[in-house]
Amino acid sequence: MVTRNCSRCRLTRQTARLSKNCAILLGLLTLLSGSVPTYAAGLLQLADDAFANDAKLASAEAAYRAGLEKEPEARGALLPHLSFTESTFRNTVNVPGQPAAGYSTVGSTLSLNQSVFKWDDWQIYQQSTLSVMASGLAFASAKQDATLRVSQAYFDALGAKDTFLLAQEHQRSVAEQLALTRRTFSLGAATVVDLDEGQAAADAAVADLAHAQGDLATRYAALQKIVGHPVDGLDPLNDDAALSLSIPQPVENWVSDAETSGLDVRQQQIALEIARREVSKVNVGFMPSISIVGNVSHGNAAFINGQTNFNTGANRATSGEVGIQISIPLFDGFSTTSRKREALALRDKADHDLEDARRSAALEAQQAFFGVRDGLAQVSALRTAQRSAETALRSNRKGFKVGVRINADVLNAEDKLFSTRRDLSKARYDTLMQFLHLKASVAQLDGTTLAQLVGSSDGQPDQPNK
Repeated sequence: MVTRNCSRCRLTRQTARLSKNCAILLGLLTLLSGSVPTYAAGLLQLADDAFANDAKLASAEAAYRAGLEKEPEARGALLPHLSFTESTFRNTVNVPGQPAAGYSTVGSTLSLNQSVFKWDDWQIYQQSTLSVMASGLAFASAKQDATLRVSQAYFDALGAKDTFLLAQEHQRSVAEQLALTRRTFSLGAATVVDLDEGQAAADAAVADLAHAQGDLATRYAALQKIVGHPVDGLDPLNDDAALSLSIPQPVENWVSDAETSGLDVRQQQIALEIARREVSKVNVGFMPSISIVGNVSHGNAAFINGQTNFNTGANRATSGEVGIQISIPLFDGFSTTSRKREALALRDKADHDLEDARRSAALEAQQAFFGVRDGLAQVSALRTAQRSAETALRSNRKGFKVGVRINADVLNAEDKLFSTRRDLSKARYDTLMQFLHLKASVAQLDGTTLAQLVGSSDGQPDQPNK
């Protein structure tokens, strides 16, 4: 009888502790739900917002605009250069023992310089056109990176939302099982061990729910950083979105396309060509340069009589000249030879960087391809496992009611179902991300690819903090 009363006291304390934990959690959820305004959006809209507001992409776009100016800057060296100079000088003459009048010279000069043959200017211009192409590829790569980042953040937020909803359902299920255990205990059909196990599971479920809520807020904050506005709800994807993917080509085709079409590979190809032209440019140290030069000068010299008569307008004259100027380097202390060895070494470096880029592109394509293939298999297997876990949970609940299963069996079945559904959610989003990485490896990640993912999406936008 004393043992029975002690058990009831323990039950009262456990109930009070659970009520306190639930109250704390509800307060946390209420606080977080009012922290930001609601803004629900889908992946396509979020990608557009990222293109418009992402600071990292904006920086890449500014770098691209700056890179476009390389070509006109280099072309300027091939065009005529004109300059105009206006000068006024006041001169004094000092001859010992003789008076000398000061005078002034006033003149202007118009000069022309047109390069006819200057090898380094021509190579710089060719390099500038390659640099413009490289800037375009770098910006395209930045857009792909922004698409991957916003997609990853979107899937992370959806995964966190799924985990939060599963944690809520798991917490309710465990609380119901605890209530059933208490009723069974009051009838004498359950032990104190059953009650303690149920209470421990309920406390753990509350903690999991609080962690899921915090992770959800973090994921939404990460998404907000990219898109530049508050996000408090996302349009969900259809459960079959991952299984609807198709990769008809064999992995060898993806690898081959990545090695030739990947943005990093193409940038390294341009870098190698620039390095080759740098070697050719260094040869200017052994070559002559030819230019057309000319100038026209106009001026006068006027004597100064005392302090008042500054300019009489006398001696006004105009002169001009035009010709060809040839400059031939003879000896520069072997600096040109040293620069050429440096350029050759940098060309070899660019060649090795290109090979590394090709290998990296091939590896990324293989990893993404196998990630999609294995992810689809995992999603299918986890769906089957989920159905099995649901069946097992129903069986264990029935067995507990009739006394052939203990409370621990039911709790284990609930945990198994919770973890399986959580793993299924993660596998779906991981598979979708691997598909995007596969498309990015062959430079085919664009709005059409995103539309392919969300095309089968249905349902209403979720409101995660409601």
